[in-house]
Amino acid sequence: EKQQLASALFVGLGSQGSTNLMGKGDPAAQKFTRKSKMNEALPNESSSPVESSPSTSLFQEGFIGKKDLFVNNGHLKFRKASLHSPEMPESKTTLDRSHSLPEGGLNEKSLDHQFSPSSLFTHDHMGIFHPSPSSPALVQKQLPPMPRLPEEAARHPHSDISELCGNESLLVYFSKVWKEDNLLIFLFLTNKSPSILKDITLEFQHSEHFKMVESLGCQLAVIESKNIESFQMYVEMEKTCPSGKIFGCISYPLELDVHLRFSISLELLDFIRPMKMSTDEYGKLWLSISNEVKQNLKVAPSQGTVSLMLDTFQQKLKLHIVDIIGNEGIAACRLLPSIPCLLHCRLHAGTLALWFRSPCSALPDCLLYQCQKVMEES
Repeated sequence: EKQQLASALFVGLGSQGSTNLMGKGDPAAQKFTRKSKMNEALPNESSSPVESSPSTSLFQEGFIGKKDLFVNNGHLKFRKASLHSPEMPESKTTLDRSHSLPEGGLNEKSLDHQFSPSSLFTHDHMGIFHPSPSSPALVQKQLPPMPRLPEEAARHPHSDISELCGNESLLVYFSKVWKEDNLLIFLFLTNKSPSILKDITLEFQHSEHFKMVESLGCQLAVIESKNIESFQMYVEMEKTCPSGKIFGCISYPLELDVHLRFSISLELLDFIRPMKMSTDEYGKLWLSISNEVKQNLKVAPSQGTVSLMLDTFQQKLKLHIVDIIGNEGIAACRLLPSIPCLLHCRLHAGTLALWFRSPCSALPDCLLYQCQKVMEES
């Protein structure tokens, strides 16, 4: 029955005979009657059976005989290649269209049955391919979870959460949070393995310039599988410098002790905050400070006025603009927790004069260096 359905798709096989498309045909002669609307319109003409041979091609007959293969005195006639194997004798076949698809269109109900997957792909020698049940949603669930800052910390200016280090079982991320009075660093430990991690320890090396103050301790008893735990610590700059690094190590026992070493880069600007004050307060503080640094910088006309330059310093260096009078301006900032630094600038004839004062002797030089970088980049 399945073979008859497949044959009907190509030659409109009726119920009177059967044809094996992949092997030898029925030894009995097969006859089909072919009718067309053209024949009905011309009753005097009769269609004669067409002999078919395995060695005769449909297109060879048309070109060698110099005949129109498809039109002959108004009749639709064509040759059909034999479906029999070469060992079988030739048989005369007449195509019967009474069992073929109707001319007005395809029988959708019949096609639904003939083209159904159950009828075409359930042969004993055929296997049905089933796609993998995995989907993007399932794959996504298998990925390790991504850390997020606590809601309170996320309200402050902060850096992106970046991957710091990791191995086959643990990933470490970090983020800087620039609070008004301190620098807070978050370390996120993500257990991406199917096993529980126990006795996790975080240790920092001694730093010449920075001091770490851990608020939640430096040990974790356990990190569950596919779970995240975090450390947070406050960092202070004990010795002023343009930039530096803190080094640390995370360790935990498995079959052998595992050690993940990392470093976090810090800059002076991580510890600079605006210092708000009035013009009078600025003047009194200026006179009380003796450490100062002066520098003249060449500026291009496109870099604008003192007001525009101080706006740039405010955005890039976190300065507070105290006042602007003509081509002069004053600004103030502090190094955490409370070391002040004052700036007085004057623009004249394409030269910007910068004048810093601070109780910390190293701070004016460091801020002057940052101003030079900003001017070069602008």
